[in-house]
Amino acid sequence: MASKASAVWLPQVLIESALIVVSILVALGLDEWRDDRQDEEVIQNALSNFLIEIQQNRTRVEDAAPFNEGLRQVLRRHYEANDVETIDEFVNMVESYSAVGLHSTAWDTALATGSLSKMEYDLVRALSLTYSLQVRYQLATRSGMNDITSPQNLSEDKLKLAFYNSIRYLDDIIGMETELSVIYSEATNVIRDAMVRMELDDFTAAPGEQD
Repeated sequence: MASKASAVWLPQVLIESALIVVSILVALGLDEWRDDRQDEEVIQNALSNFLIEIQQNRTRVEDAAPFNEGLRQVLRRHYEANDVETIDEFVNMVESYSAVGLHSTAWDTALATGSLSKMEYDLVRALSLTYSLQVRYQLATRSGMNDITSPQNLSEDKLKLAFYNSIRYLDDIIGMETELSVIYSEATNVIRDAMVRMELDDFTAAPGEQD
């Protein structure tokens, strides 16, 4: 009797056990898929923010570059002609320069939310390089002219030196603006490539389907 009973319920138990295991595996697979989708959405939003911010910053830098180049040429002409005799004339020239305001909200948000840790290494490296150069540029634009026009650095006998320092300063600023423009362009391409790859990944098979 026992052997007959076992013959009846054992296959049923095995089938039910197998179904339970399959259900657990499917549930785990779905959870992992949902997590992956959530990560993709976080990355896509971050990349969209990066793309918008970098393009805006690039426009600001490129809009400022012609004026800075013109100011450098004016200062160089006066420096070579040695025709500026007063501190006020020099200050009036250099005070026309204004620092460019650049944004880093997308970078700060990505750091705060941890979305950078979900991105590819090459993408993070490109973004890190872009924002590091941007910080260096902003620090230079905010402090440079203030140092040159500070009272302890301005006097009639130091006027020639003040012209020289201001020209050298603008040399550095214009060089960084050129570099930033290139870096912004490269970062834009890297971001767009990443976004295209993510769009292609959306065509992969759904959970449970076989290739």
